[in-house]
Amino acid sequence: MAVKGIKDDGGSSDDIQNIEDAITPTDLDPKADKKLLRRLDLHVLPWLCLLYALSLFDRNSISTAKITGLVDDLKLVGNHYSVALLSFFPTYILIELPANTLIRKFGPKRMLTGMIICWGTVAMCFGFVNTFSQLIALRVLLGIFEGGFNPACVYLISSWYKRYEVQQRIAIWYISGSFISGFSGIISYGLSSMEGVGGLRGWRWIFIIPGILTICMAVPIYLFVSDFPEKATWLRPNELARIQSRLEEDRGEKMEDKITRKVLIEVYSDWKLWVLSLLHFFITSGAYAMSFFTPSILRGFGYDVALSQILVTPPYVCAALCAIGSSILADRYRKRSPFLVGFMMLAILGIVLIGWGHNTGMKLTGVFFAITGTTCATPAVLAFMVNNIVGSAKRQAGIPLQLMFGGLGGVAPSLWFRNQDAPYYMPGLYASLTSFSMCAIGAASMALYYRNQNRKADKYGIILEGLEGFRYTL
Repeated sequence: MAVKGIKDDGGSSDDIQNIEDAITPTDLDPKADKKLLRRLDLHVLPWLCLLYALSLFDRNSISTAKITGLVDDLKLVGNHYSVALLSFFPTYILIELPANTLIRKFGPKRMLTGMIICWGTVAMCFGFVNTFSQLIALRVLLGIFEGGFNPACVYLISSWYKRYEVQQRIAIWYISGSFISGFSGIISYGLSSMEGVGGLRGWRWIFIIPGILTICMAVPIYLFVSDFPEKATWLRPNELARIQSRLEEDRGEKMEDKITRKVLIEVYSDWKLWVLSLLHFFITSGAYAMSFFTPSILRGFGYDVALSQILVTPPYVCAALCAIGSSILADRYRKRSPFLVGFMMLAILGIVLIGWGHNTGMKLTGVFFAITGTTCATPAVLAFMVNNIVGSAKRQAGIPLQLMFGGLGGVAPSLWFRNQDAPYYMPGLYASLTSFSMCAIGAASMALYYRNQNRKADKYGIILEGLEGFRYTL
C-alpha cells in the first residue's frame, strides 16, 4: 500500500513508498503499540471530550432553567415545556447523515469549528427569549447546528483504533463529556444566583455565559482538534504507516474508502444495523429522560430548587467512573452484549426504586442506578455496532443511522414525562421500564444470532461481511 509522505515533528518530508518499508521491528513490538496508543489518546480525545461536554450543557440547560423561572417568565402552560424539548430533535435527527457524509470532504477542524460557533451563538440567544415561539425557534436552530456532531465524533474516534480498543475510547469521550456536564446543576445554580445582574433574571445567565464560552472555544478547537490519520500533520510517517497496517489487519480498513450509493444501499438494507440502532433508541430514551427530568423528579421528592440542582451531579460522577471501568473490561474480554444486558438490569432496578421506593433514600438510590445504567450502556451499544461493521465507508453511513435513533430517544421522554403527571411521573416510569426491558432482550437476541453465525463460519468456512477471517463481536 502506497503512503504519501507527511512532514513529521522535525520537519522531515521523506516519501514512504510502502508500509512494509516504513515499519521497523520496534513498531511491531506491543510496547511500541502501547506508546503509539497513548500518543493517539492525547491528540484525539481531549478536545472532543470538551466539545461534547459543551454540547450537552447547551442543549440540557433548559432543564435547570425550567425550575428557576423560565416557565413563569415565558408563561409556559400545559405541554409547552415538553413541546420545547421535542422541537430540538427533528432537525437534530435529519442533519446527522448529511453532516457525516461531508466530514471527509471538509475535515473535522473546519466542520467542528463552524458547528460550535453556530450552536454557541444560538445557546447564548436563549438568554434573551421572551415568548414561547422564540424558544421553539431557537430549539429548532440548536438541533440543526448540533446535529451531526455526535456521529462525527464517534466516526473520527473509530477511524483511529482497532475494534477492541474503541469502546474504552468512546466511553472516555462520552463519559468525560457527561461527567463535566454533570456539574451543570452546580454551575447552573451559581449562574442563576446572578439574579438582577444586568437587569436580567438569573435563569437567563444559565444560557448566556455557557453560550459565550462555547463560542470562545472555536479558536483552540480549530488549532488543536485532530484530523483523520491520513491528514494528521502531527503524525510521523512511520506512525501513520503503523496505524494503517493495524486497521487493515484488524478489519480490512482502507482509509481511501468513500461513501457511494452502493454502500448506502448495503448499509440501509442490513437488518442487523437497524436492530442495533433500535437498541440505542431504547437506551437514550431513558438517558434523556434522566437528563431532562431529574431536577423535576428531585423536586418531587421534596427538595428545594437549590438542592434539586446540586443533587443532579453525584449520580453522573458515579456513572462516569463505572462506565470507563466497565468499558476497559469490555475491550479486554472482547464482549459487548453481556455488559449491555447487565446495565439495563441496573437501570430497570433504578426505575423501580424511583417509582416504588418506600422512602427518599431508596428513591435517591434509584436515581443513581438509573443514571449509571443508561450512561454505562451508551458506549457499549455504540461499540457493538462499530465492531460489527466492516469498512470505513460503511461505518461512516452506519453510525449516523444509530445516532439518529438516539435522537429519536430524546423525543420519547418529552412525550412520556408530562407536566400533568408531576411529581411522580408514573407514565414516564412505566415507559422507561418497557424501553430498558426491550433493550436487554434485543441485545441478548443479537448476541445469540452473532454467536450462531460465528460458529457457522468456523465450521463451514462461511465468509462474514465479505471479509475472510472476520468474526462478529458478541
